[in-house]
Amino acid sequence: MLKAYSVFKDLDKKACEILTNEGIQLDISNSVERPNKEELIRLLNNYDILIIGVKEKLTGDMLKTISNKKIIATVSIGIDHIDRCFFESDLIKIINCKTSNVISVAEHIFTLILGLKKRIIEANDIAVKGGTKKDLSTRSNDINNSAIGIIGAGKISREVIKIAKVFNMKIYCNTLNPEKHQDLLRYGVEFLDLDSLLTISDIITVNIPLNESNKNLISKDKIKLMKKTATFINTSRSEIVDMNELIKYADENNTFNVGLDIDAEDYKEILNKRRNNIIITPHIAGETKEAIKRMDVELASCIKEYLD
Repeated sequence: MLKAYSVFKDLDKKACEILTNEGIQLDISNSVERPNKEELIRLLNNYDILIIGVKEKLTGDMLKTISNKKIIATVSIGIDHIDRCFFESDLIKIINCKTSNVISVAEHIFTLILGLKKRIIEANDIAVKGGTKKDLSTRSNDINNSAIGIIGAGKISREVIKIAKVFNMKIYCNTLNPEKHQDLLRYGVEFLDLDSLLTISDIITVNIPLNESNKNLISKDKIKLMKKTATFINTSRSEIVDMNELIKYADENNTFNVGLDIDAEDYKEILNKRRNNIIITPHIAGETKEAIKRMDVELASCIKEYLD
């Protein structure tokens, strides 16, 4: 009998049923604390299937302790928390969630866009303090008929495009292989090089997975290409952007808006004060109640399919 372990104590009931009905012995963590490196090594050795999240960092030295076949299933789209050597090993099968939280992230992107353009947090602060609309630092803006530049053409970008059409937006897209995404032309998408997209877009959203080739893709020089009135959104890994230069640009131009859904604890020094033109959420875009349930079930179904 195969043995599986979930680091999540609240793994969805339906997901649990899928695994146990497959004849898998499923053990679930009874702690809110996530396993440290030593505990992960022990779990990797004691179980055939390990269900983890992005907080579990699997490094190359951990692979050296594994001597038999394992399934590592991560409740995430992103897989950059798992060292490349795991993917290259004949002993390891990596399974991730490719679709479950796509709509949740796309909704969050537009939540950040609208929150910034409509001055929602600033207006709330003013209202709570008994102020009036005259106290706003600047008037709010519509997003209707504005130009959105989307970096990446994957599943999240495709949902963003659908929502952008509702707002009658001009849609630009930058992707490494535009020839593979010609179906997007039916939405009126125009493919551009990165510099052109950054220069002419009113709103920019980054929707790409982190890899070695795109670290610091949005560098200091790229940031300076953006309009001083632009709105920049990043729900991808923060390492894709030069965060220090991005926040500096926003501080120097109070009409430049920034919306981030990142691991904010990594940038405490530069994100430690309230700004009217910056909204930060702590990497919650893909973790709605509905998305978590869908991811758990998707992961369990993919494990079953692989074993079958």
